[in-house]
Amino acid sequence: MRKKFTLLMVFFLCAVSLSMAQNITVKGSVKDQKGLPLPGVSVKVKGTNLGASTADNGTFSISAPQNSTLEFSFIGYKSIEESIGNRSSLTITMSDDNQQLNDIVVIGYGTTTKKDLTTAVVALSSKDIENQPVTNPLQAIQGRAAGVQISSQSGKPGAGVSVTIRGNTSINASNSPLYVIDGVTSRDASFLNPTDIESLTILKDASAAAIYGSSGANGVILITTKKGSSDKIRATFNAFTGFSNLWQKQDVLNRDQYIALMKELGYDTNGLGNENTNWQDLTFGTGVQNSYQASISGGIKGGQYSLSTGYQQDKGVVAPAKLDKYTLHFNGSQNITKWLKLTGNVALTQNNSVDVSDNANVARGGTILSALTTPPTIGIYAANGTYAFNPYKGGSENPVANAMAAKNQTKNLRFLGAFAAEVKFTQDLSFKSSISTNNNDSKYSYFLDPYSTDYGRAQKGIRNANFSTDRVWLNENILNYTKNWGKNAFTATGGMTLQESKYYQLNYNEQNFLDASGKLLDRGTSIPAQLPTASQWSKRSYLARVTYAWDSKYLFSTNFRADGSSRFGPQNQYGYFPSASVGWRISGENFMKDVKSVNDLKLRASWGKVGNDEGIGDYSYLELYTPTTQGSYVFSQLPNSGLKWEETTQTNIGLDLSMFNSRIIFTADAYLKKTKDLLINQPLPNSIGFGSIASNVGDMENKGLEFVLTTKNFVKDKFTWTTDLNFSLNRNKVTSLGEKVGSITFGGIYERDAAIRVVPGRPLGSFYGYVSKGVNPQTGNIDYQDLNGDGTITADDRTFIGSAQPKFTYGVNNTFTYGNFGLNFLFQGVQGNQMFNASRMELEGMNDSKNQSAVVLNRWTTPGQVTDVPRAIKDNTNNTLTSSRFVEDGSYLRLKTTTFSYNFGAATLGKLKMSKVMVYASAYNLLTFTKYTGFDPEVNVNNANGPSMGIDYGTYPQSRTFLIGVNVGF
Repeated sequence: MRKKFTLLMVFFLCAVSLSMAQNITVKGSVKDQKGLPLPGVSVKVKGTNLGASTADNGTFSISAPQNSTLEFSFIGYKSIEESIGNRSSLTITMSDDNQQLNDIVVIGYGTTTKKDLTTAVVALSSKDIENQPVTNPLQAIQGRAAGVQISSQSGKPGAGVSVTIRGNTSINASNSPLYVIDGVTSRDASFLNPTDIESLTILKDASAAAIYGSSGANGVILITTKKGSSDKIRATFNAFTGFSNLWQKQDVLNRDQYIALMKELGYDTNGLGNENTNWQDLTFGTGVQNSYQASISGGIKGGQYSLSTGYQQDKGVVAPAKLDKYTLHFNGSQNITKWLKLTGNVALTQNNSVDVSDNANVARGGTILSALTTPPTIGIYAANGTYAFNPYKGGSENPVANAMAAKNQTKNLRFLGAFAAEVKFTQDLSFKSSISTNNNDSKYSYFLDPYSTDYGRAQKGIRNANFSTDRVWLNENILNYTKNWGKNAFTATGGMTLQESKYYQLNYNEQNFLDASGKLLDRGTSIPAQLPTASQWSKRSYLARVTYAWDSKYLFSTNFRADGSSRFGPQNQYGYFPSASVGWRISGENFMKDVKSVNDLKLRASWGKVGNDEGIGDYSYLELYTPTTQGSYVFSQLPNSGLKWEETTQTNIGLDLSMFNSRIIFTADAYLKKTKDLLINQPLPNSIGFGSIASNVGDMENKGLEFVLTTKNFVKDKFTWTTDLNFSLNRNKVTSLGEKVGSITFGGIYERDAAIRVVPGRPLGSFYGYVSKGVNPQTGNIDYQDLNGDGTITADDRTFIGSAQPKFTYGVNNTFTYGNFGLNFLFQGVQGNQMFNASRMELEGMNDSKNQSAVVLNRWTTPGQVTDVPRAIKDNTNNTLTSSRFVEDGSYLRLKTTTFSYNFGAATLGKLKMSKVMVYASAYNLLTFTKYTGFDPEVNVNNANGPSMGIDYGTYPQSRTFLIGVNVGF
């Protein structure tokens, strides 16, 4: 036994000695590309737990088997594997791994790296927009890009969003950006499936957008869809389901409080009813969101392909509002020969929506306001089975009737397709020709029977229909030349484009579906004659760009585009849009060599001119005659042969900074935008017989600052935390309206003065009205300020009472990972803007039989009473004039998205033979912090990026959404 033990010990000691004999001590140093030592670098023996780290002077010492491999890793640098062999001394050089600087960024008619950009550009990836319950991909980037303000017009399923890039540049023309989807231009991108998008690049300054000339005045958003890969077939499936609800409700009068108010107003309350209906509970229910997306991608010899299909359903919190969205997307390319490449892409979207009326006051059937103002004393149905209505005010339907009685549907089919051939003459010279089409077909149908509602009975039934088609084709022919030699990098691009649009619309109306005996007819007996409308426009453009870089330190780019538009007369058809930009990479200079904390530092400057011809009509410069249903013609438009382009000139100065091994990345921009020759429908004297004429009148200015900060707060083996912060401010001002236009009014409100006035020296969205001094304790009426001192309150006492323009906007995005777990939350905010709460005119008016806000419980009732709520006075709207009383702070901070996820690890995926399995739970609009008293501080009754911005008048609010989902890859 002792012999066996002795032999075992000898064998063990020999093994240890042999093992120690195989290990050697390796010493060395680790430096960066500048030759400076790198402290704290992890040095590890591959496949073991043996490790060390470099000292302050970059040196290390480690014991390792002589045939092993050492792994060197450090945050911000590319990891290196080095085989030891028989060496005992190593010198390692690590290069920067600043992936963000080397990322490829799509620009107009080409690409570049982020480090070589000389213009103001924001690049977002698919990760920024995935796993969100949105049918419009632009909603998903809200709060993620400095200088880009995105507002949801409404919370209704399928509602559009307003996108404003660096402020408003026009009054009557469009303020929306141009979208370029895989090279195809569009004025809309809401039809795209968010999961089909690979990247979005937002061109913010005029130098970046000038390559698109007359279409780039409001910025350009380049959208690239997902493509296949050449290595192997990949399949993915994404799905989520969830529900939504209203994040807040408003207090209104109950039955007893309402009856008391009606008595005070002098109404007879006998037979009023004994219900105590909560109309908000009946109107706002639980919405449902579902999404299912599947894709397959891969490659064949010399080609790639990607095919995806999806279905999204959004049932709103106000039934029966609903959107069903079906999408199909294909993207493919094939190298036919070494010099010929063919590409093609198709996006097909079918939207089927059911609508409910909103953005309307009670008298016009607004569902949202009706939920607040319908008397609580009535129920949904009257005794005869029809929908009940306000007994004091016939025609004012209850909200359930407004939402459910009418059949209100829209079907929209969108087709976007492109085909291109690229010829490579040499390694440096290529030519690409493409043809694309962007088609939009829409069918609208509305029917209200002659029995269910008071309005339907008054009209004896009504049917409205609308059919429209929009066909746009585009041909682009682009020549590209690229040449790199030594430290020089040169590119040149030139081309010509042709574009044409044809639009057709036909409206249809039927009324009176009852015969003399009251029998329901299949067709209405009253069918007004309708004439179709048709229009078309075309453009011819020439473009060129040259870029040059020396040693990646001195960067230069210039663009030029000439656009000819059929919307202007022969003498002004062409607009010319040049731009130039420069960049200086300071970090590449020798004097920055010893500054270890700075990885990259670049200064940028740019100038450019862009144009705008949108929103004025296709024939505004012509004398027009409109046909009548009787076969005659009516002189309908005065000509203006001198009509020409709006022109926006923008100057931008920027700085890009990366520090501490890219742990901190900072970008700052300052810009000045000036627009001249604004396209305005200039008001005319009544004696002329025409209300207005399209003219180039006035100027506008925007100036602002933008800051973006990305920090890697913690980067450990299992735990990471990164933060993205963006902040922007913009100051908008109308600087001129010409000599003949003193002011223009916008933002009309039912039976009251318009709420917005445009004048020189003020920003768009400036509220105009009376100044409320509060309630007179003796009379109980609102006292208005007598500004002209004439002793009476007249229209001349109105003044500017607020602005819808925010002082600044911001977004804060935090991402945490711990092992396979992930947590992300995005806060988005708007600060310093005001809202005109026109809904309160109906809810606090106390002048008729509508139910009122609980605020009116504090109304004035006796002389000497001090309160901020005036008295109830029947059929008198003096206390609800367009005034500062209804201007509120519209600032808000919103937890826009938060997502908790789990990614299954490699071991599990290997067993399942899958490449990805992620499960997640998300919340959308989870929390909102605001002083605004309406349903939602973000929505607008009008376009949020036009002159009528900032008015809330019974608009469908956004909801709060919760969902769970799964992403699977094979």
